[in-house]
Amino acid sequence: MATVRPFDVRVESDKSDGAAVVHVKGDIDLASADGLREVLLPLVERGAVVVDAAEVTFCDSAGLRVILLANHRARERRTAFRLVAPSEPLTRVLDLAGALPLVDVFPDARSALQG
Repeated sequence: MATVRPFDVRVESDKSDGAAVVHVKGDIDLASADGLREVLLPLVERGAVVVDAAEVTFCDSAGLRVILLANHRARERRTAFRLVAPSEPLTRVLDLAGALPLVDVFPDARSALQG
């Protein structure tokens, strides 16, 4: 029997520039990717999005697709989509897919918000 791992998304607004700061914790996989998409895409429609991905414990192709879709939509809208401190599992998936150079990655939220 498969174990369901917890997944949590928390959204804040940065008061200095109005960017949405999204904290993602847990596995981004087939079970959680739709939920993450439902959070990220509307935020990207409104403006800059900073995703704190330090606590992502796993990411599969469904999760990768959501991140790349949000990044693509942000570029279409000429707004920012930035990953903060992506965990090793997320970095590995982005790297294996050849997508790491496509996403703006920052070491911490402060530098991501300053952009």
